Amino acid sequence: MSIGVSAITTRSRLGRLRLLQAVFIVAAFLSSANMGSGNFLPQDGTAAKSPQQVDKSEQSANANASSYTNEPLKQVIKNVPELREIRPAADQQQLAMILNKTGAEVDDFFKNVVDLVSQEEIQQERLGSFGISEVKKRMRDSYLILRRGNGARADFDEFRMDEQGNRMDEVSSHRGFLVTSGFALICVHFSTAFQWDSRFRYLGDQKIGGRDTYVVAFAQLPDEASLSVTMSGPRGTIAHILTQGIAWVDKENFHILRMRTDLLTRQPEIGLDRQTTKVIFSEVQLADVPTPLWLPRDVNVYVKLNKSLDRPEEQFRNVHHYTEYRQYRVSTRIVAPQ
Repeated sequence: MSIGVSAITTRSRLGRLRLLQAVFIVAAFLSSANMGSGNFLPQDGTAAKSPQQVDKSEQSANANASSYTNEPLKQVIKNVPELREIRPAADQQQLAMILNKTGAEVDDFFKNVVDLVSQEEIQQERLGSFGISEVKKRMRDSYLILRRGNGARADFDEFRMDEQGNRMDEVSSHRGFLVTSGFALICVHFSTAFQWDSRFRYLGDQKIGGRDTYVVAFAQLPDEASLSVTMSGPRGTIAHILTQGIAWVDKENFHILRMRTDLLTRQPEIGLDRQTTKVIFSEVQLADVPTPLWLPRDVNVYVKLNKSLDRPEEQFRNVHHYTEYRQYRVSTRIVAPQ
């Protein structure tokens, strides 16, 4: 089973932005499901429909979904314990300003990001019925974020590389565990090119790591969203998975310091009950890049798969830690024939 975002194109003041692997990818050892294709947004800005038939009950469930943008704040805090210290917003008057300035910072990130490589440490866990880790696996690798194209068009790809410099096969390398990746671009929901994709709500203010932040919730709009994940289930069922989440935005510079994303609705027909991703960003100053980049430092992913006829309920947790970001360069050498 794999979940991914692919081939999303739009027009914005940054030009055409194409995301090959964005938001997140989850690849499992289950062979009964396979990756579907992403939605497309053509150059004229109209959303293209998937050629595959989508279950109408899935569309209805998404349309009627309760989310962080419309639930009472007490319920949101119950679902998201990280909000315990929040100071609730009195109204939504500051929301437009927050989205405008945060969107500008996210746009600058996509404009300025270069080819990057970092050291990644992952602790992969299979959890028992009470959320207790039963099996653990640790690994280290090189994690790459590559940008292809400049100016009006840019393609982004995220993947892992082994010690020999070979691209790693996500599924075969991690049998028995889930593989999670694609966190560097998770802020795309706040880009000015995609804000129309979601509904936003200013929840309040909170101090995070000594920094004062605006706390903003978002939930994708089922009838509008182009940044969806398409997943094919074991019986050919197609599900378009939408997300909701919360961002903690620095009041001083409008960089996103933390993000959390969750499923907008459960997807029992394809076996996905819950998927929660928590990302902590840190400022990275590269030697040859004048503008600092805000990149993932620590990521925690929790996934729960439904019980089915051929497998029990399963829970997984991955903890990622990224260090030593540096610009990635490929050098070539011409060797004269002997």
